Amino acid sequence: MKKFAVIDLGSNTFHLLIVEKKPDNTFETLFRKRVFTGLSDGGIQLIKDDRIKYGLATIREFKEILTSYDSPTLRVVGTAVLRTAANRQIFIDQANKILEKDIEIIDGNTEANYIYKGIILLDELRTGTQLIMDIGGGSTEFIIIKDGAKLWSKSFQIGVGALHETFHTSEPICDTDILLMKSSVLNTVKDLLPVIDRYKPTTLSGASGSFEVLQMMSGIDPQTTKLTSVSPEYFNTLYETIISANYEQRENMAGLPKERVKLIVVGMVLKKIICDLIQPSKILVSPYALKEGILSEMLEKE
Repeated sequence: MKKFAVIDLGSNTFHLLIVEKKPDNTFETLFRKRVFTGLSDGGIQLIKDDRIKYGLATIREFKEILTSYDSPTLRVVGTAVLRTAANRQIFIDQANKILEKDIEIIDGNTEANYIYKGIILLDELRTGTQLIMDIGGGSTEFIIIKDGAKLWSKSFQIGVGALHETFHTSEPICDTDILLMKSSVLNTVKDLLPVIDRYKPTTLSGASGSFEVLQMMSGIDPQTTKLTSVSPEYFNTLYETIISANYEQRENMAGLPKERVKLIVVGMVLKKIICDLIQPSKILVSPYALKEGILSEMLEKE
């Protein structure tokens, strides 16, 4: 069986997925790994030197893993921070050399389309009207689907890296900063508002990113390949717990990964803004997103 691999160089997290193609054109996962690299730490206009070093060390690790799996057919994609950072080319050139493969820098709307292709690999997401939300370090993608068909999608330059830098100015975050962030976000995503009014999605489905924290803090293994559900009531309780906690208190919260302690507050506020807009009857967390969408395209073309 032929092997395929995708590396997703996200603004906060690098992902490696290696699969084997099955005769029915589906895939079996052989290996998956994610490493929180924090390239967007401090925003997406400049990658800090220590983040470049750590990101390149992670890529060297990924290269060794790929070699151990007999170098599968590979695609490497970069998103928001690698689209915008002034010093991105320094990182890209060195990463290309390590991987012996050029990184594809994809725009936000292409990213949204791949997220859609990944999401609909899950049969449960092919029913009803849903708002898909993928929160990243440098951008957030929104997709509206009905019975599996994409009705609308757009990428917005709001990511938790820049949101934290701008709006999380105290510990715990203050009400004024939450209100300022809400005003800024609603202004940025204004194109989304009439679309919500038109299609009236009843489910919020989160793809990867900070939505996985909802799984972890409710005791669900984030490595699951199954769709999981979180009640809006549980989300609201967790939201209040997280925004009222300072950094040290968040560090000691069960299920909250250390690498998420810094950015989780603005991530939760962003989710809360959208939940208040659509009043979802349920919140789903999808294990599939960008990398699975790219993989789906690779298998189709094979």
